[in-house]
Amino acid sequence: MKKPGIALGVLLMATAVSARQPTSQPVCWPLHFGGVTVGVNQDRHVRRLLGPGLFRRNAGDAGGRLFIDRRGTATLETANYTDRVVGELTISAGVAARLTASQRRQATSQFFDPMEGFGNYHALHLGSTREQVLMNLGPPEGPAQSNDWRYSRGCTCELPEFFTISFKNDRIAKVVFAAPAG
Repeated sequence: MKKPGIALGVLLMATAVSARQPTSQPVCWPLHFGGVTVGVNQDRHVRRLLGPGLFRRNAGDAGGRLFIDRRGTATLETANYTDRVVGELTISAGVAARLTASQRRQATSQFFDPMEGFGNYHALHLGSTREQVLMNLGPPEGPAQSNDWRYSRGCTCELPEFFTISFKNDRIAKVVFAAPAG
């Protein structure tokens, strides 16, 4: 008769080994960050979740908003399309130097936390390494040597959705969640 402790140990080791193997399957979770889901939320929802931010007329077809975290370390931008639905959501390290002090104050949101996380189990964030991305999401659609990795959302029955992770010094510097303008 086998001891239950040994069988459980073998099962846990096998699970740990298989969890480390990258998968090439498309992701199957909503493309969202800061409570905002691409292709679902409208500009009014963004304002309710993150505050007024800094409105930008030239983003998307119907404008968009820019937010800065309280510490001034990261930026979140939205671009709105038909019916002011968020069609693109960008999280990036740093704050654009082109903003005036007044614009920075207006864009600052106490509700934007760049370390919130995304990916499977919200395990990735700005600053995560390429290796961490591979372990969490598997290989990208294109060459892994590139600084921009693209992943598709595989469980959508309408317009295809995708996101791009951009690296700087082998760490995530920017993430763009996008749904094609419809």
